[in-house]
Amino acid sequence: MKKIFPCKGKQKNLDKEQEFSVQFRYLCLEADIPPAHHSQRKGENTNMIYIQPTSDIFIKYLFGTEEDSPLLKDFINATQKNAGLPLIKNLEVKNPFNLKNFHFDKESVLDIKAVSETDEIFNIEVQTSGNDIFKNRSLYYWARLYASQLEQGSQYDRLNPVICINILDFNLFAEEVSHPLCFMLRDLEEPKFMLTDHLAIHFLELPRFSHYNINSELEKWMYYMKNEGKLQEDGTMDETMRILLEENPILHKAHEKYLAFTMDPELVDAYESRMKWKRDQEYFVDDAMKKGMAKGMAKGMAKGMLHSKRETAKKMLDKGYDLDVICELTGMEPHEVKELADS
Repeated sequence: MKKIFPCKGKQKNLDKEQEFSVQFRYLCLEADIPPAHHSQRKGENTNMIYIQPTSDIFIKYLFGTEEDSPLLKDFINATQKNAGLPLIKNLEVKNPFNLKNFHFDKESVLDIKAVSETDEIFNIEVQTSGNDIFKNRSLYYWARLYASQLEQGSQYDRLNPVICINILDFNLFAEEVSHPLCFMLRDLEEPKFMLTDHLAIHFLELPRFSHYNINSELEKWMYYMKNEGKLQEDGTMDETMRILLEENPILHKAHEKYLAFTMDPELVDAYESRMKWKRDQEYFVDDAMKKGMAKGMAKGMAKGMLHSKRETAKKMLDKGYDLDVICELTGMEPHEVKELADS
């Protein structure tokens, strides 16, 4: 079976030692072996770990550089085409990936903002967990991006469409759906009658897709994001994934970037730092919620939940966390957090 390794652009053909590194790392993916327990071969880096392809730092690295804008353009056009929306010809990344900035700002939301040649604003974000509150959060982010276009005294005709693409490694909707979702402002009786094309919010729920339609470029992207770096029980790459990477030059390039990421010590360190920070925040919120719930049980479950959220938010405000981070981790609305901060 043919192996898929970097072979184009800056990533030259791997030498034997590098090829062993990649094969070795892939063999450890599903075994969940801690880095420190990996067997070491001469010259082998024992700190190699499995990089979750849906981690926000990898998605930012994959799509957030100007030199690799063809990847982002292809992904956006695949998403737009799937929803029957206009495709773009060119784009500019407004917040490019910068590893140095990341080291000093681990708490920021690692999304990708890009503007097309017709001034449409695209925002791409990935989330690995969430609940119904994420729907509100996504709408809030859209509204903030839309409103941020206008400076004081500006005219409304200067507003441009904002398209949000949410890559989700969980199922946000309880309803059984078998296709990527896109929400817009349409009339209930006549769906073809649209108020405006200035709002479009895509939700790509990866767990719902175990295969892809050969005619859907978006489903190919979703299959790639769900299966990159994973192995079958026999230690080989999934045959569907192997064929996809061989036949699709864009996804092959994405695969090259994934391998380059896993072999870059600085990027791996940044990934581990990011994942540790997320785990710490999840533990912090979970612990604070449990303590708040315990204190509020006497006043009733509903009051206990509200009390725990408020107590958690207060502690996070005291520690200087950003409003967006507090809202995301507690499920509170922005105005509720602001009221706490002003009290």
